[in-house]
Amino acid sequence: MFGERLALKRKEKGLTLEQLAQKVGSTKSYIWQLENKPGPNPSAQLVSEIAIVLGTTVEELMTGSGSNEDQVFFRDYQNLKSETKKTLSTIMQALKDENKSS
Repeated sequence: MFGERLALKRKEKGLTLEQLAQKVGSTKSYIWQLENKPGPNPSAQLVSEIAIVLGTTVEELMTGSGSNEDQVFFRDYQNLKSETKKTLSTIMQALKDENKSS
């Protein structure tokens, strides 16, 4: 159930209802409703923002299927500054070269 997965992920991140609500621009009471009531249907935008804050994917929150670490990484990568992306690219190339020689 979405609410159970949301509560579990929020607690894993060590966030209170209030902290999560502030980070996603919602209210504590609405986050509580999402976790505890079967009726609320959050917008796709809100679920996406919650997933970002909780370091997971929308798919995992909605369906419970395993977190796709590659999707989370790529989403985070997209928000990096250009210089940081260049640094990561250099690191990635070094790791690829290391794997070839192993």
